[in-house]
Amino acid sequence: MRLKFAYALFIFFYFLFSTTVNAQSIYVVVEGDTLWKIGKIHQISLEQIIQSNRQLENPNLIFPGQVIAIPIAERNEGHNERLNREEEKLADLLNRKRSQFGMKPLMIDDALSKAAKLKSADMINNKYISHYSPIYGSPSSMLIKLNISYQIVKESIGAGHQSAELVITSWLHSNANRANILNDRATKMGIGYVKGGQYGHYWTVLIVEY
Repeated sequence: MRLKFAYALFIFFYFLFSTTVNAQSIYVVVEGDTLWKIGKIHQISLEQIIQSNRQLENPNLIFPGQVIAIPIAERNEGHNERLNREEEKLADLLNRKRSQFGMKPLMIDDALSKAAKLKSADMINNKYISHYSPIYGSPSSMLIKLNISYQIVKESIGAGHQSAELVITSWLHSNANRANILNDRATKMGIGYVKGGQYGHYWTVLIVEY
């Protein structure tokens, strides 16, 4: 009887622990982080982070190297990264250009598209046009903070271009952006187009090698 009870208790805690692990991701604090900033990066509330990290004695004091649990289920809920019409058009134009040079098309990646859309929105909200974000840092830092795996990431950004045709034409006249688009080692991309802000139209493409 005791053996059966002990076994049942083991099974209960095993599934309890497994569920907890599967419902969370891990984030390592870097210099300059706050729980509010981490929540903004992962699109979850400060309260959700605090509830998932009850080991923190003072949520206002976190240090580089600390491990923070990110509740994945809450973070992903309600976020569908389907491309809008302009993003689909840009993806098609980009892959057509690659095909002209005998290159394979880049696959659309939902996580990368989410990151690209966050970057475009961030440029609007923080009024800048740069590969370095005051919130996310460099493109590589951004993907690390969003728990997106990659080997090499390249970013193309644009502002003010009213259509996919205009922005890709602009990129193809830039040596760096052209090399990014025609990288034969790249396999996936994410596209983010957001309307608004000072220039009206903001574009981000993230192209990665694995």
